[in-house]
Amino acid sequence: MDFSKVLDMIHFPSFIETDDANLHMLTPESYLPSLKSLRDNLTKRGVTAFYRICREAIFAHDDPNRIEGIHEVYALSGATPVLDPYLTQMSLIHRDGKWLGAGLRSATSNTHWQLVKHPEPIKASPVPETALKETQI
Repeated sequence: MDFSKVLDMIHFPSFIETDDANLHMLTPESYLPSLKSLRDNLTKRGVTAFYRICREAIFAHDDPNRIEGIHEVYALSGATPVLDPYLTQMSLIHRDGKWLGAGLRSATSNTHWQLVKHPEPIKASPVPETALKETQI
């Protein structure tokens, strides 16, 4: 539940992709709603353990500071699976002496896991009318 600690382990910009949702995050603040949503969903389902088992990891052929990996993810209540395990592809980037998550593709439904929760839209300032008119050359 220490969201700031989790956010310190992420390289921004970052992304989360599921079978039915995508979120591209430029800042830690834009990731926070998704972290809270996932945590709330795990709690509601009675999840007591969340495991990611690495199945394969390789250094990028052109960048020794990047690792691409495949993980199998388990969410358990005691020893009982809450949902079927699923695969996740994760990218890690080495920055300032730490390995940081730089993106996540999960082979699962966002509807089930609620991994992605888009933050409220930011209200933009109105576009001046002159900017909407075509310019003639």
